[in-house]
Amino acid sequence: SVDALEVKGSYAGAVGMPQFIPSSYRAYAVDFDNDGRRDLWASTADAIGSVGNYFQRHGWRAGEPVAFRAKVPGAVPRGTPVAKKKPMKPGTNWSRLLAAGVTADKRLSPSTRVTLVRLDAPGAEYWLALTNFYVITRYNHSNLYAMAVYQLSREIQDAYEAGGEEP
Repeated sequence: SVDALEVKGSYAGAVGMPQFIPSSYRAYAVDFDNDGRRDLWASTADAIGSVGNYFQRHGWRAGEPVAFRAKVPGAVPRGTPVAKKKPMKPGTNWSRLLAAGVTADKRLSPSTRVTLVRLDAPGAEYWLALTNFYVITRYNHSNLYAMAVYQLSREIQDAYEAGGEEP
């Protein structure tokens, strides 16, 4: 139990390491270290477990990819929605973009639902965002945030696989 008079949060009411708003704390915080309390302030295990619970409850697909870099030849295919700052749930079949000449650095099933995301950082950079990317945007409603989380996770995974230190 949390003493509401003792809790300190952001100006918007977000609390603990994962910066959950109170309704998210009630719905998603878990006692991941099994000490009998959901402590998002001092327990790294509870904070990480709670974010994992949030992701799982919002549709995270374990073992599935998050996003792939894409190449768009010329203009974006007509009628294709493009997510810039605001996230969009994957709703375009990959086969439709493939037929229009869009390519990706990984193979996907033609029926995979994707969102074409455009990031502006000198010049346009395109990505195919999948369901797990969208789940990250449920935690923070920004494509830039989701991409930063994804790219950091890849760097950590690469360092782990190489047997090195985390970046």
